[in-house]
Amino acid sequence: MQNIDSIYLVDYSGGVIATIISIIVAFAIIGGLLFYVKKKRRNKKGMVHNKPKKNDHPENLK
Repeated sequence: MQNIDSIYLVDYSGGVIATIISIIVAFAIIGGLLFYVKKKRRNKKGMVHNKPKKNDHPENLK
């Protein structure tokens, strides 16, 4: 009778490495998206809408 414990049936090392790489890639994508959103918000802060111009009401310039 053969010893069943000596037979290595499944090799999980490739799956473990693929899982770790996919987790790292997912965190990199999430970090990139957060960086992009923060960068966009920072640019919008300095924008001033409806700032009055010198020429808006020419009838009041007399």
